[in-house]
Amino acid sequence: MQVTEMDMAEVVTLVNEWGTRPCRMDGRAPRPGASQTALADSLHPIFAASDAATRASLVTSLLQSTAVRPELTPSLTAAWAVDDPAQAPRAAAALALRHHLAEHPGRLGVCADEQCEDVYVDASPAGKRRFCCLTCQNRARAAAFRRRKAQQR
Repeated sequence: MQVTEMDMAEVVTLVNEWGTRPCRMDGRAPRPGASQTALADSLHPIFAASDAATRASLVTSLLQSTAVRPELTPSLTAAWAVDDPAQAPRAAAALALRHHLAEHPGRLGVCADEQCEDVYVDASPAGKRRFCCLTCQNRARAAAFRRRKAQQR
């Protein structure tokens, strides 16, 4: 079965909407769907890894577990294939992460707000993104401001 690489925005949505940790931090129950939750939970550590070597190892393990392989189609175009159709979503996400990390190492992360576990892809020009959204960034800045004010008293 041929596999099409997932878009990175789809990977982020999958992890944030189906992952156990992001849902637990938001106070919501993960959606019913054991296969999506298992996939999201296997992808979260890739975003949470602090160094490129760990991310590379995790993505490589994910690729190996799906047995995804390159293939040449009858029209002579490159494609990816898996033998087990159940592995197609996992392979599609792994291929997206492989491609993204090869092109943009260090541009994945988990929100720095202590009340959030959502993941993000850093597309900022400076590559310094630390929060999944503006809401989390504002919440963290407000908390830091309150801490500083409390220390001054």
